[in-house]
Amino acid sequence: MESQILLLKKIQDTDIQIGLQEAERRQHDADRERLASEAKEYEDRFEIIKNELEELEKTRLTLEEEAALSADRIKKSEERLKNIKNDREFKAVTKEMNAAKKEKQTKEGEVGKLREKVDEKKALMREQEETLKNKKTELEAKIAYIETNKEKWEKTIKDKKEEKTAIAKDIAPPLLKRYETIREKRQGIAIVPVAGGTCQGCHMNIPPQAYIQLQKGSSDLIFCPHCHRILYWNPALKTSEQEKGKPAISKH
Repeated sequence: MESQILLLKKIQDTDIQIGLQEAERRQHDADRERLASEAKEYEDRFEIIKNELEELEKTRLTLEEEAALSADRIKKSEERLKNIKNDREFKAVTKEMNAAKKEKQTKEGEVGKLREKVDEKKALMREQEETLKNKKTELEAKIAYIETNKEKWEKTIKDKKEEKTAIAKDIAPPLLKRYETIREKRQGIAIVPVAGGTCQGCHMNIPPQAYIQLQKGSSDLIFCPHCHRILYWNPALKTSEQEKGKPAISKH
């Protein structure tokens, strides 16, 4: 059974390496999705600001045209005043001219405020454009990294799976099935050492008799009564490490 335990340890080491490669690939894929989403969000914001700026520019141009029309009416009124011969007509033209001046002043004031808003929008748009540019650059770099390492990840995973298959041929099918079941339930760790009478999977003490059996190299499989992982004794560990125990691999 000792040889089977050693084979299971090799299987587990291989599974861990496969898991690390898959986790790395998933993380980079997740980063790519996040960056793509952020880039799209900044792009949408940029378009909104751009459209708002275009509307402000249109309104500004309209007001400037209206102010120019008022200025034109003022000029015509001033020309008419030169040829007026009675008081009533003078008052009428003067009233019209004053109304045009007031309208011109109002329009110019609104144009001034709009120009401030336009300048603010332009500054905001430049800021968003720079952020979007940086985000796209970051996304392109992430995509390039994934493409560069994609083949490496796939090859490593493939090689490790083949290695696992080769090792598994020498393990009894029921034992291998038991291992896979435990691994699935215990975050990928199915076989753990015992140190100082403590399971290094859940960090709980095991029964003294089980501890003695492990030290004697019992041919029977011994499971942790708490996390149900497969236990093994590692005589290569230093005595001090055996006595104080190692940190737990994971919680049960």
